[in-house]
Amino acid sequence: MGQLDVGEKTNEITSFRPLLDTIDDLAGVVVTSDAIHAQRDHTTYLLARKAHYIVVAKKNQKKLFHQLKNLPWKEIPQLGGERSKG
Repeated sequence: MGQLDVGEKTNEITSFRPLLDTIDDLAGVVVTSDAIHAQRDHTTYLLARKAHYIVVAKKNQKKLFHQLKNLPWKEIPQLGGERSKG
């Protein structure tokens, strides 16, 4: 887990690499992030570091959202799950 202060005159996007550069080895690590990091540069960086990633994609990225929506999700077997009310 990492944390980096985002300055007033910048944003999370520009802090992505500097934060992850503080971690020596990302090989095999799963990096999760919100939709602001659904950036081609970020995924290219993670792949170069041999990391895995989970990124939220929203409808404002129409091409990406459309590509993901059209994947054969129903053909992927569910290996486990639980539903309950609390």
